[in-house]
Amino acid sequence: MSQVLDPIGPAPETRQPRFLWLLFGCVVAPLFWLGQMMLDYGVTAQICYPGDHPLNSAPPGSLSAMLLASGVIAPLACASGAIVSWWIWREGVGKGRDRFLALWGMMSSLWFFGAILFNVFASIMVPPCQG
Repeated sequence: MSQVLDPIGPAPETRQPRFLWLLFGCVVAPLFWLGQMMLDYGVTAQICYPGDHPLNSAPPGSLSAMLLASGVIAPLACASGAIVSWWIWREGVGKGRDRFLALWGMMSSLWFFGAILFNVFASIMVPPCQG
């Protein structure tokens, strides 16, 4: 049935490694932002509410180390997505789809980099375990 609908098959560009790099540049920033949001929420909830009653202050070390780790790893992942997208955009002169996806990867990396920085500043400035 697929031969009737598309006798040629998928576009040859989708079989090239460049497409996977384009995909990486487009999705790495949103995925790491989502991961940072879920990890920070889960870690803070587990540390601040270990039982039936919430704690008034977070135990030193564990929470801040996890928040710091996610605050360092997520912006680095955004930067890697932006660099890969910029590299492909710079080399893809005249290729419409490649340049569009590379530009989209740069823009989404920039947008989500800002969102990740807001999360980092919020985790630094707002006390996590205030009841």
